[in-house]
Amino acid sequence: MFSIQVRKRPLNKKELAKNEEDIIETHSNSLTVYETKLKVDLTEYVEKHEFVFDAVLNEEVSNDEVYRETVEPIVPIIFQRTKATCFAYGQTGSGKTYTMKPLPLKASRDILRLMHHTYRNQGFQLFVSFFEIYGGKLYDLLNDRKKLCMREDGKQKVCIVGLQEYKVSDVETIKELIEKGSSTRITGTTGANEESSRSHAILQLAIKRSVDGSESKPPRVVGKLSFIDLAGSERGADTTDNDKQTRMEGAEINKSLLALKECIRALDNDQGHIPFRGSKLTEVLRDSFVGDSRTVMISCISPSSGSCEHTLNTLRYADRVKSLSKGTNPKKDILSSTFNLKESTNVPLSSVPASNFEEDAFDSSPEQTERDDFDASEEPYQVGNPFWKKNWKIESYNLSTSEDRIRKPNGQTKWKDLPKFESKNSHSDDYLSALLQEEEDLVNAHRKQVEETMTIVREEMDLLVEADQPGNHLDDYISRLNAILSQKAAGILQLQNRLAHFQKSLKEHNVFESTCGY
Repeated sequence: MFSIQVRKRPLNKKELAKNEEDIIETHSNSLTVYETKLKVDLTEYVEKHEFVFDAVLNEEVSNDEVYRETVEPIVPIIFQRTKATCFAYGQTGSGKTYTMKPLPLKASRDILRLMHHTYRNQGFQLFVSFFEIYGGKLYDLLNDRKKLCMREDGKQKVCIVGLQEYKVSDVETIKELIEKGSSTRITGTTGANEESSRSHAILQLAIKRSVDGSESKPPRVVGKLSFIDLAGSERGADTTDNDKQTRMEGAEINKSLLALKECIRALDNDQGHIPFRGSKLTEVLRDSFVGDSRTVMISCISPSSGSCEHTLNTLRYADRVKSLSKGTNPKKDILSSTFNLKESTNVPLSSVPASNFEEDAFDSSPEQTERDDFDASEEPYQVGNPFWKKNWKIESYNLSTSEDRIRKPNGQTKWKDLPKFESKNSHSDDYLSALLQEEEDLVNAHRKQVEETMTIVREEMDLLVEADQPGNHLDDYISRLNAILSQKAAGILQLQNRLAHFQKSLKEHNVFESTCGY
């Protein structure tokens, strides 16, 4: 079950300095984008793009209101063997991290409140884990960025080997864990954002309960609430001023976001095969999209005229997901125009009494501070006259929600048309996957060679001890030493050949940087 919501951020300092206009008009569940275009004779006109979603949150909506609208309704259902996921999607710099950052703390407060009141003495326990996906690899953000391995059992359940989970009982501890993990997350500078998230961060709140009340057995997962701060989607044009490493990161990010789109498309079309193995991101989130699950997608958009293309791309994708969820499948009445996850909850959180354990830091900060931090690198936004209220001639180019008139003359737009457009990137995705796999194989081969070398060194030390003994056999010493040296040389040669092949692949795809020193 999907809920699609949109959040518009205010204009930041850079956009105001460039005199960029606010081109988005919002209503309770709809919005209009006013795009400036040029005719053949170079006269300007404005084209309207109209969209309808489950909820539209404008720049005046606080994070508390965002939480009440998006996450609060799905908190009680995770006690009923349900997996819930909330993720933000959008252009880099559109406010995804700002939107997602306070949600886990607020959800933790309500989860602990329910555990202490509604589900008291039922043996529920809350566990927190925090990891990131960077370059197709998993790293534990709460355990010194330890590299993690992902495995799949016979029931097709994904297990992350080595992921550290912390049992928590108060919000302050959760806040400290989140701050610790966030401080070690990978960020970087791109042409579109000075502090862009270069990894997908996944924070999981798992509700567990011991089997038959026994403390000797490990507790089983009852429900799980996952918060995903996706890395920003971006065009290649936004990264032309960056080094090759940044462009490689962008390619991997876009590949995983595309895989996420494909999975949502396949789920809504009831396809027999869901391509979860298209990326590490979708593999990790498999159990959040199958079975009894709830998913909230927050599409974050920038209001400035300079980000119009990005904004329209984000809205069009969100609209496709919404259209498919409401689509032609009679078996799935997933979303109605008045979709609200609150209907599926039995206990309103507002009726649950508060207690002293919820007095935490995130309630102490004033709302004005929260709003001024929307863009940490910018000054508080200024309210000006929106672009769409000025005296511009608006042509009659009103678009339907599914943008049929743009894409096809006959008004027929189908999701099946998407792969034709996106298949242009299939070749680059293939070689990127091959490079990443070859890199991992090289590292594993190096690790294996080091282990073999350590074994050989121990054997050499034993051989030297025997050689120092009186009455040793010289022939035996020479033959064994020759065998040891041959084994060492063969291992080094094999690793050198693998390294040379990897260097050649990097050069062929113009990824090899001149500063590497090779």
